[in-house]
Amino acid sequence: MLETISFVDLVALSRITTESTVEKFGGLINSSFFDASNILGTLKQKGLVDFVTAFPNQSAITVTEQGKEILTEAAAKAAQPFDTLDMAILVQLSNRMRSLQEITSGVNVTQKDLAMHLYRLSQQQYLSYELRNGNMNINLTEKGFLAVKDGPQAPTTQAATNVSLTEGQQLQQPSMVDAAQQMDGTTPQQPQTKEDLIALEAKIINAKKTRTFLIIGIVVVVVILLGYLAFFMHLI
Repeated sequence: MLETISFVDLVALSRITTESTVEKFGGLINSSFFDASNILGTLKQKGLVDFVTAFPNQSAITVTEQGKEILTEAAAKAAQPFDTLDMAILVQLSNRMRSLQEITSGVNVTQKDLAMHLYRLSQQQYLSYELRNGNMNINLTEKGFLAVKDGPQAPTTQAATNVSLTEGQQLQQPSMVDAAQQMDGTTPQQPQTKEDLIALEAKIINAKKTRTFLIIGIVVVVVILLGYLAFFMHLI
């Protein structure tokens, strides 16, 4: 059951305090009462929280020992160095994958592992997230974007887990190769490693910048020529 803990579960669990109640929990996670109740029901089913009803008062939420262990594990993970799986997740986000389902299929790890790494990336400011009405929206920060483009600036420790490309990632790589080929007229080799993929993405970005500057230059020249033409027509 613990392996099915999602990032939404972890974020919701981390926002529970000693003052939290079932009736007001929606405000803590930017969700309606109905959506918040669904999330609480999931946490209850997974043994992470319990409810204390004191009628006519509001129902208090308590974090179970199992829930506290998950929070402790998440805090410990957040303090560990950036690793290969973290990079794989950032690459997925840079490819415009925003939902948990898309990222999960991209890196092909358990929900719990993904939740722990997303939590670490958010704590280390590689990404930001918004939980609203039970839905999670995840985006790269500037630090996360630069990590994908140039690699992490701080020294990193490679984790024992080596993330292999899934079928979804393998299907994405040829499209990036085609994009680079269309921009510079070359036929780059198929990227085989994470470093090759990052280098190819940087090449595509540089090609886009070059094309943009070229277009701007042409527009400026045309404007200047039109100005001279209008001046001479005025003299005539």
